Amino acid sequence: MDRGSSIQERLHTLKTFHENGIETVLFMSPCFPGITDFREIIEASAGFVDEYWFENLNLRGDYKKRILAYIHEKCPHLEELYRTIYSRKDESYWLEMERAFTRYCDERNIRFVNAFYHAKLIKEKADKNDQR
Repeated sequence: MDRGSSIQERLHTLKTFHENGIETVLFMSPCFPGITDFREIIEASAGFVDEYWFENLNLRGDYKKRILAYIHEKCPHLEELYRTIYSRKDESYWLEMERAFTRYCDERNIRFVNAFYHAKLIKEKADKNDQR
């Protein structure tokens, strides 16, 4: 779906930066339910990534229609999962994924940031700014 650089090109760039002393962050965004394998991505990049950021797939506006059409066409076996998450507003998939990557990273001393909860993160930032 992405018309940017290939995954291999992006990993090569991260490796080049890391080899030249530049701190690297791999922003895993968006994590597609049933598609994104965070373990595989970390294992392929652990030697040259200093920190990982995880962001879930947020579907808003026209983007939701486009992604659901893509899932219907390319991954019909995942349609029920996407309906559960995005139509029924069931967050259990994200909660389990969050527990899984937290456990995985903690066990391996991997630095990471959980950026799954945009509304919560924005509110926390606004609250901090209000306190100043």
